[in-house]
Amino acid sequence: MSDLPSALVYSLVTRMSAPVALVGPDWQEAYEVIREKIGRVSPQDLLEIQGETLGIDAVRTIEEFLAFVPGSGVKYVLVLGGDNLTPEAQNAFLKTLEEPPRYARVLLFCQRWSNLLPTVRSRVVNIPLPAKTRTELRTKSAWEYLMSSGSKNALEQLRNNYDWALKVADKELLFSKDIDSYKLAAFYLLLMEQKASVMLLKDMLELEAALHYNVNTEMIFDRMLMTGVKVK
Repeated sequence: MSDLPSALVYSLVTRMSAPVALVGPDWQEAYEVIREKIGRVSPQDLLEIQGETLGIDAVRTIEEFLAFVPGSGVKYVLVLGGDNLTPEAQNAFLKTLEEPPRYARVLLFCQRWSNLLPTVRSRVVNIPLPAKTRTELRTKSAWEYLMSSGSKNALEQLRNNYDWALKVADKELLFSKDIDSYKLAAFYLLLMEQKASVMLLKDMLELEAALHYNVNTEMIFDRMLMTGVKVK
């Protein structure tokens, strides 16, 4: 359950008209609390936007939704994964964020504040969501806690992909077409635990960056394996 104070939840749902960004690794918990507080509303008064990548079409949907005055007096826009908005979408969103209709409650749920453009950050109220402690997560090691970023969801994904990382390290598996950030995090953890070389970690960082630019990740991954990933 989210650690958001009940008074803050009440204010976000009923009073605060300025756009808000709730930022933290487990923003889903905050979303659940706020969604419960909103309760049952007409579909015409609640819009939830989500996706691994949110483009300009998502912003147009929001603008069209807010164009009409609600019958209940309030319209809610919940952007789940607000930091998944592309730079172009964020720029298109600026006008709405700067001058939202008086009846609008715009809430962005984000994992990373840094993924929002400075122009967006300057137009929203930032509410940081605290990461969970190592004791709360019951992590097995300091490295595991570090790689999970204090997130329960990230820790679960990390552990789910650890066997995959072991197989890659043992060269039982080669490049995986469905590699994602969670698999990379599991591989990072394995490398840290095995005291991998600095150069290999550098290659991992390069691969992670490549995932965001649709380049030939297979070539980078193959080069990493050629450097000799060994588990003692």
